[in-house]
Amino acid sequence: MMTTMAILGCLFLAGIILMFQASKQKQANFQRKYELIVTLRHLIILCRKHRSATHSGLISSNNPKSALEKINSLLLEQSNHLISIAHFNNKPTYRILQMRLSKLSQDWSERTIARNQITHGAAIRHCMYSIDEIVMAWLAETDQSELCYQYHTNWQQIIDSMEALTQLRISIQDIDTKNGLLRTQYRCTAMRRKLNQLALISPLSIASPACSRAMHIMEEMADNTDYALSSNELYDLTSDISISITAVYDQMLSKLTTELYVPLPKMTTPIELQ
Repeated sequence: MMTTMAILGCLFLAGIILMFQASKQKQANFQRKYELIVTLRHLIILCRKHRSATHSGLISSNNPKSALEKINSLLLEQSNHLISIAHFNNKPTYRILQMRLSKLSQDWSERTIARNQITHGAAIRHCMYSIDEIVMAWLAETDQSELCYQYHTNWQQIIDSMEALTQLRISIQDIDTKNGLLRTQYRCTAMRRKLNQLALISPLSIASPACSRAMHIMEEMADNTDYALSSNELYDLTSDISISITAVYDQMLSKLTTELYVPLPKMTTPIELQ
């Protein structure tokens, strides 16, 4: 009898230990995914700052060398951290991302404004798709089918809005020509449509004063051929739009990580995705 009780006690204890180890492993897995998302989110912010610095250098006589050196140092630091915390099987993927980020400063002064937008937009999307892979794997592990569907739908809206913003920014460089103006008017209409769709995800972000103003100006641009802004004014307008898209994306990510683990840390300053 005592032997049987002892065996049952040992089995019970072993079960408790296994459950504890499984829980500990699950916690470590969740923590790593969370840290990867936070780091990739930081890289998106740095890419945005890099785009802003190089754009300023392309449209003015300002030399962004000092700012770029600081940003490049942080990009290297954060991408190294990303590789260090990644699972062994995923490290090569993040090394490829690191190589792409290191090329942002190569010959930037020889790019056109449009090419600079495309280059940085591609790097930002690379980071976002990396986040998407982590999120989808996380959702699959936790069997959150309803949350997965909602996330995927919202994610597609974000990506489509970013693409519309990139196309609008590319069109601005030719706004002084008749065909260029027509393209910009068309892109303004497309951008407004995408923002209206984002309003279904995050009404407050799209209803912000800056975004509301941008929506009004784009409506004027699309409907009134005599309503003209300079290219610099239009680039400033797209910055306001980008901040609004960022707010929607960040809210979506934070809501998701809150459901799965813990909320994302708050950003100290507003940033743009592109």
